[in-house]
Amino acid sequence: MIRLIASDLDDTLLPEGTSDLNPEYFELIRALHKKGILFTAASGRHYNSMKRLLAPVKEELIFLCGNGTCVVRQDRLMDLRELDRELYAELLQTFHALDPGIVLVDQPDRSWSDEPDREALDRLMSGYGLDVLYTEDLASLEGPVLKIALHAAGDAALAAGPVREKFGQRANVMAAGSKWVDVVPKGTDKGSSLSAIQKQLGILPEETMVFGDNENDIGMLKLAGESYAVGNARPSVKEAAAHVIGDMREDSVLKVLRSLL
Repeated sequence: MIRLIASDLDDTLLPEGTSDLNPEYFELIRALHKKGILFTAASGRHYNSMKRLLAPVKEELIFLCGNGTCVVRQDRLMDLRELDRELYAELLQTFHALDPGIVLVDQPDRSWSDEPDREALDRLMSGYGLDVLYTEDLASLEGPVLKIALHAAGDAALAAGPVREKFGQRANVMAAGSKWVDVVPKGTDKGSSLSAIQKQLGILPEETMVFGDNENDIGMLKLAGESYAVGNARPSVKEAAAHVIGDMREDSVLKVLRSLL
C-alpha cells in the first residue's frame, strides 16, 4: 500500500518556470491526505516559491525544497543543510567566470542575486513566484547559505560538467531543469532528504511512489517501490524509473494519482 508520494514540480507537474499547475492537483492532494497518503512536493525551488504555488494545500503536504537543502511541514523545519562558506566563495567565483547566466543564492528565508539587469531577473523569477533580493556582493551575505544556482545561457547538463569536474568531490552538482545548475552540500539531494522523511515517518520504500523528469530526481526514484518518469524526462531518468508515462503536458502524473483513490 502506498503511504507516501513524492513528485518533482517543474516539467513533471507543470511547465518549467511557471505557476501553471492544474488545480485538480489540489483536489487530489486533499483526497489522498484524507486516505492517509502523504504528498511531498520535491523541487529545486525555494520554499517561498513552493508555498505560494501550493498555497491551497500547504497544510496537507511536505515541502522538500532547494534540491534537498530544506524540508518543511506545516511551517515547521524538518531538515536544513548548509554549504561550507569557503566552498561557497569558490563556487561564486567559478559561476561568474563560467557562464553569462544569472546566479541565484538561497538562504533559509530568502533568495539573492547580483544580476544588475533587474527587469531580466524579475521576468525570470516571476514565473516561479519568487521575489529575489538584489545585492552587489553575494560573497558578503551573512547567515547560512543552502544552495547556489546558475541559470545557464545554454543547456544545464552541459554547463554542469565543468562545475562537477572541479567541485564534485566537495559538493553535489546537478542539472535541475533545462537551464539550472544547482550546487548543494555534499551528500545532499532530493533522495537523501526523502530518505530522511521516510525514516522520520516510518515509511518504507515499497510504500513510496515517486515522479520525476530530471537528473536531480534520480535519487528519489531509487527510494520508491513505484517510480515513474514522465515522457519528457531525460533518458537517464527514464532508465532509472520502473515506469515511463506520458508527457507532463498531458497531466500524466494526475492520471496515476487518480488510480490511488
